[in-house]
Amino acid sequence: MKQYHTSIKINSTLNEVWEALTNFNDYPNWNPIVGKLEGEMKEGNTISTYIVPLKGTFAPVLLRYNKNQELLWQGTLGAKFLLAAKHYYRLNAISATQTELLHGEYFTGLFSYFLPGNFVSKMRTAFEQHNMLLKKRIENSK
Repeated sequence: MKQYHTSIKINSTLNEVWEALTNFNDYPNWNPIVGKLEGEMKEGNTISTYIVPLKGTFAPVLLRYNKNQELLWQGTLGAKFLLAAKHYYRLNAISATQTELLHGEYFTGLFSYFLPGNFVSKMRTAFEQHNMLLKKRIENSK
């Protein structure tokens, strides 16, 4: 199984970070990973995501949407046993005015073992860039 995980501390409240993170209409203006996210944010629903680094639209299933806590979806390539990816955002309150964003992805399935290391590295770098842009967007809006 291949995976990557990132984190960043944002000087803002949990609610403010969640609001910025889930303002999907604003994604094309700043998000270097998910250029577009559409659909009803209800667990079990299929949503539509345009993944910028992969230059493609995918239809993952929303697994979790817990306000101010976690956003998790899973996409598959072909059948789930071949390749599945779980993309997550998790928020933790560090204090009343500081929030930690945990952001990453897990790949499972037969083909996950053959994902090139440079692909995983590039995606981790893109996630880190995403986190920094979100942090700047939130902190500069105050």
